[in-house]
Amino acid sequence: MKIPQHKTALLVVDMQHDFTKPGGKAYYEMTEQMLKTYPEKINKMREKGVLIVPIYTIHDHDKPVNPELTRMAKATLSPETGGELMDERIPIDPVHDIIWRKYAASAFFKTNLDEVLREHGVQNVLVCGVKTNVCCRATATDAASHGFYAFMVSDMIATNTPELSQFHLDEMTKYFAKALDSDEVFRRLDAGTF
Repeated sequence: MKIPQHKTALLVVDMQHDFTKPGGKAYYEMTEQMLKTYPEKINKMREKGVLIVPIYTIHDHDKPVNPELTRMAKATLSPETGGELMDERIPIDPVHDIIWRKYAASAFFKTNLDEVLREHGVQNVLVCGVKTNVCCRATATDAASHGFYAFMVSDMIATNTPELSQFHLDEMTKYFAKALDSDEVFRRLDAGTF
């Protein structure tokens, strides 16, 4: 079977209940605002030939965590809590999308995601989801480290506050992953540069 080719992939990071639902362990109002247009933007990118990669995390119960951290990894995305479930507002095509589990902040860490993306012809990696300053930043940094052109979609990414998100987008644009909004993504897709 021939593997479908895509020049660009959208990595949708950790859009799970602990982050997206009011009352979730790491829910922020910024995420709710972002979700209002999320499905439409993901579907439009899919229609324009972008490979959609919904990425989820489930923390293992026995994973050692430094007890000196102020926010322990076990606090979110634990199995069988409901917080680990993908948000139903995220449009997933189980036939064409690549649904990916990650085990650390970066979706590339100890996985073969880079190989899978290359098999699909991916050159450009767009990162969106939560949190801008944690898993999205780690994933975008590693995408660049693996030789992809990395981008962070500024209106499809969120964290505690818009100001914190913008700080990290500005920093990433300097070094690893240019921040751009979805309108610019669509312009580049239409122009054939993505």
